[in-house]
Amino acid sequence: WFEVLGLLGPSDADALSRTAEDLEAGLTDHRAPAEAAAMGVLTDARIVEAFICVGVEVHPFRNSHPDAALALRWVADAFANLRDDERRARASATHRGTLVSVREQDCGTTADESLRLFSEAISAVHARLSLHDLARGGVSKATADAILRGMHLLHLHPYLRDHAGSQERQLLDSVLAATLAANWLLASVSRWVTRPSQRQQTEWICSTTIAALGVIAFSGAARLQRMLVDDSSEASVAAGASLEPFVRCPLCRVATPAGRAIQDVHAGDVVPNCCVCTEQRANVCLSCGHLCLCGDCFAMLP
Repeated sequence: WFEVLGLLGPSDADALSRTAEDLEAGLTDHRAPAEAAAMGVLTDARIVEAFICVGVEVHPFRNSHPDAALALRWVADAFANLRDDERRARASATHRGTLVSVREQDCGTTADESLRLFSEAISAVHARLSLHDLARGGVSKATADAILRGMHLLHLHPYLRDHAGSQERQLLDSVLAATLAANWLLASVSRWVTRPSQRQQTEWICSTTIAALGVIAFSGAARLQRMLVDDSSEASVAAGASLEPFVRCPLCRVATPAGRAIQDVHAGDVVPNCCVCTEQRANVCLSCGHLCLCGDCFAMLP
């Protein structure tokens, strides 16, 4: 699992043994992501960031390889097996023992589950972004780039994913290109104008700011895109007519009309649990394309 997430550099091999030894002694690591990265310690935050960085590269919405969906399933499966201290300890013990090639194993994570974990990871990293506590809420340039690419993927509606040159998608693609260029430019400038002792901190400030502003830009672009789309099937609201309630998707945060949602969807055992109550199976597909709500939670959201 560590190899899948790219977490087995020279310092990480020692980090595995330190994690196992700490857990055997009853210790839990609460280091900040920046401090943990500098010390080569595998923390929950570092695992999430590694999952996002690898996930955006193999995500089937961005990667055209026929096995991209399977690759994302394996990356999500690795994340699921490393996301907390106890699971990392078990994986560390396995790493020191006999390893079985991934090609000889069956992936325990479904395609829908891998997409859900990817969305949750992007949302979790975005939620903890902070300039006030940079040690815990800051991100590096590579992680900021991954967050921006991940938000771009989450905002792509199903009918836009295969139409790279469409006018609707060009707006989102432009936001992605602009934010990535801004992140690269600020990181380059920070290396030239700051002292070596302050270089990393300045780069993290710039990358964290761009990541936070990029999320806002994607939300604004998605809203503007809906305003510009010429949908002939969409009749204008007559004077005096009641306005249709909207539901905001818990995954992509896009607000869509509740009347367009497809309810009582039956897709077998591969359907994930509801993102709100996490207890019942999701059976409501919103018009953004996400099957992420049960009927009870959907009735409470508009």
